[in-house]
Amino acid sequence: MRKRLAAAAAVLLLVLALPCFDLRAELLFRSVEQVNGRQRWSPVRSYGNPSDTAYARVAASGAPLPVEEVRVVVSGLITREDVDRAGVMAGLLKSGRQRLADNSVWFASNGGDIDAALDLGRLLRRLGVYAFIGRNDQCLSACVFAFMGGERRSVAGRLGIHRPYLPVVLDTPDRQGRFRYLQKTLKNYIEELDFPASLYEAVMEVPPESMHMLAPADLKKFYLEGISPSSEDAADAASARSLDISMPEYLVRKSKAPPCAFPVAGEVRC
Repeated sequence: MRKRLAAAAAVLLLVLALPCFDLRAELLFRSVEQVNGRQRWSPVRSYGNPSDTAYARVAASGAPLPVEEVRVVVSGLITREDVDRAGVMAGLLKSGRQRLADNSVWFASNGGDIDAALDLGRLLRRLGVYAFIGRNDQCLSACVFAFMGGERRSVAGRLGIHRPYLPVVLDTPDRQGRFRYLQKTLKNYIEELDFPASLYEAVMEVPPESMHMLAPADLKKFYLEGISPSSEDAADAASARSLDISMPEYLVRKSKAPPCAFPVAGEVRC
């Protein structure tokens, strides 16, 4: 009896510990709803479910419908289908039917398909969204490469890296060549998104059966916390243009501004 009670308690704790967005492995979202004059988040919906993303063009009265504000989470193991679902999300954002809350996508994933993660990261970078990892969440393995697609990034939870591997066990004549191609693809991706080469080296140092959780200092060193240099340069130039001042003048102003230029995941916004 004691063993049964202990087992039941363990299962209950596991269920309670699961994040609310990790119900299934896909791109999920919630929208802001008004109920009795109060705002709340809707039940979880999926970009993979056509009925969840079907929108009427106008209300019954003929008036245009308001933009739906949504909070998006990359949950579970990343698959090729998630890239397709992200394409659905991108279409809704561009059409004006949806707007991302805080222009952010949240991550709660233990990894998945590395090729899909790279494509998802590129798509997110084209959208110019921010990437967050909440305090009670983690982004591991292939998830890290999708997370890197955020134009700005913030980690309140855990981010873990390890060396990628070929999922098949067949000893084909070109296995080593395929792995070297995987290495080259990953190295080019890291450079393409303006992360330092030292990040690639750090990833390759960790055996695939292990997981290295990055410390806050490492997150900043690898630009996984904050913004990459080229993105920051572009943002600084845009801000200088909007103020109609030169870059040197803007940088002087920026150096004197409060250090609250970017929100921290899970914290009150600046």
